[in-house]
Amino acid sequence: MLKAILFFCVFTCVKTPPVYSRPLKKIIVDSSNNHHLDDAFFYLPLPISQKKKETQILREFVLERVKPRTSSDIEAFADILDWVHSRWKHDGSMSPSGMSSLDVLQSAEQGRSFSCIEYAKVYTDILHSLGYICRIIGVTNADIAYGGMGVSHTLCEAWSDELNKWVMIDPQFGYMLQKKGEFINYHELFQSLTHKQVSAIDIMMMDGMKKLVRIDDKSEQTYIDFIKRYMAYMMFDMKVNAKEVMYVLPFGKQEQFMTSQGGNSKPLIFLSQVSEAYFNVNRTHLLFEFNTPSGDVASIVASDSVSSQEEFKKLMSDQQAIPDFTIHLTNNAPWFSHYEININGEQTWNKVTGHTFQLKLRDGKNMISVRSVNQAGRTGVITSMHMRYQ
Repeated sequence: MLKAILFFCVFTCVKTPPVYSRPLKKIIVDSSNNHHLDDAFFYLPLPISQKKKETQILREFVLERVKPRTSSDIEAFADILDWVHSRWKHDGSMSPSGMSSLDVLQSAEQGRSFSCIEYAKVYTDILHSLGYICRIIGVTNADIAYGGMGVSHTLCEAWSDELNKWVMIDPQFGYMLQKKGEFINYHELFQSLTHKQVSAIDIMMMDGMKKLVRIDDKSEQTYIDFIKRYMAYMMFDMKVNAKEVMYVLPFGKQEQFMTSQGGNSKPLIFLSQVSEAYFNVNRTHLLFEFNTPSGDVASIVASDSVSSQEEFKKLMSDQQAIPDFTIHLTNNAPWFSHYEININGEQTWNKVTGHTFQLKLRDGKNMISVRSVNQAGRTGVITSMHMRYQ
């Protein structure tokens, strides 16, 4: 009788369905802005290094005369804008092509005036010297190929790490533009004017007390009437294979052109998508590589004991991925110096040596934040991931 009972117990145990050897724990991404990096920044005509002699001399010249606030990039943009705008009175004459921004500023101190082109060039070069990304943009009417005088205007767009976007700046007028309280780029201005949303646009200018304030209605309408004349094409310089070219973004159904006011133009590359003109910069990407080997679908299914979905799921816990990672970092930040990381909301950011770091997720919620830092100490857009291991 005892033997029968033992046999029954053994038989029963053998027939008992397999149990999990350990609970299945999942790695879940709740939110992330860890997206593909655009490589167009490689082609921006920027100083090679913040340590370049001409860049250092210009920076020293400017900082002896104005102390821009740097706690916010918008404040820095506005302070430099206010200063550059006040350097000279606009006229239509253009400087000799060999004049540097420092030459222009020194000549302005002697009473010389310049055009919108020099305003944009000086403003852009100053921002570059301070570690900010900026580009000169030309905006034109539809008759850029063979039109006469007054077919174009020159202004700037600066990259805001805080806003993660390009922001329109007009140094000749000293203006930055907002729509419903948000700073906008030139294409967003075009869209607003095209869709008759002028009332939503506010034109901002420094008031002499380091505050951006809305200009009066009459001045605003004057500028809107002025800028509406240049809503056919937007252009900006790039370098492709060491050759200076110009990217052209047509607005609406504009045709391609070959000449500029009847003369030669730089080699032109016409863009078909707005995103090709408004690429992202100063960003960091995280590539996760598992350190601990685990099984895969093929190895689980290959098991003789797996003949159903239920059995597959039971074995999944034995093959589950362990969140122990080597994280590889890449960036599209000009003048890159190093990375900084912040894990789970630490009070300080920690410098990363090299382009990798080790990370093992803790049980429960995890937050990983990474940013690039350039040679001027400017921090880029923060890439953050909220993840759970449970």
